[in-house]
Amino acid sequence: MNTENIDQSAGGEKKENALLAYWHSLPLGTATLILDWAVIIAVFILIAVIYIPKGIWAEERAFRDESRRRMMIIQSAQDFYYTMSRNYTTDGEFLFKLVSQTHDTLVGDTTFVGEQVVHVDGLPYALDIPEGFGTVMDTTFSIGRLVREEVLDTIYTATLWDDERAEFDTVFINGARGLKRIQSDERYRAVLDTTYGNHTEVMTDYAWNRYRLEPELLRNPVTADPFRLSIDSTGEVLTISSPELESYSKRRVLFFHIEAKNFGSIVKDEPTWSNN
Repeated sequence: MNTENIDQSAGGEKKENALLAYWHSLPLGTATLILDWAVIIAVFILIAVIYIPKGIWAEERAFRDESRRRMMIIQSAQDFYYTMSRNYTTDGEFLFKLVSQTHDTLVGDTTFVGEQVVHVDGLPYALDIPEGFGTVMDTTFSIGRLVREEVLDTIYTATLWDDERAEFDTVFINGARGLKRIQSDERYRAVLDTTYGNHTEVMTDYAWNRYRLEPELLRNPVTADPFRLSIDSTGEVLTISSPELESYSKRRVLFFHIEAKNFGSIVKDEPTWSNN
């Protein structure tokens, strides 16, 4: 054994000496070129080791955020369905169709409230739709933006009789609706003057980027597997969870992989990640 170790050590030294001898025998220009390329390759490897993982982590965060966003959309749709029917459903496609159909009807007819019937795939479903439900849906299934609008002002100068002082009071009213309200007052006498102006109002526009409840929102963005919808025995506790992702791993660059883990769940309208 000792003889073998000595032979191996001697062989290693001979190889090192041979490499050194070969290196020293190279022309200066060739050796410099090899060193330059070695430095360049080392720099590229260093950059890759630093930045590729950052890109993968960003992609993993994007998957996580999109998955949670989709679960929140499903929860909102379930809340609307429960408000109208007093039930939850585990059929995601039916849920989206019914809520979308109701929303579309309310966009065209704001009086579509109270006890109504909505048809999905040719079948009627009795619902109880609250007042103002269309506005709530608009603000939920859209991304609002702040806009500035020029508003025309119509200022009316009117007189009201004051019995206590036995004289007329002068009031200023903005808009026809305010004037109509004043004119219904028994103290109203007349409009003395009308002037016009304008001002800028900042408001939130929800119509510009309203999104549809497409079937893809029912699926996890990583694997395209559907989210899990379950209801407890009381019918009052809904759980929305992501499919199992513990074993998901996909190669991205060289030996770097993207991994997707459990993105949380929503239980009884409470996201588990809100406690993190």
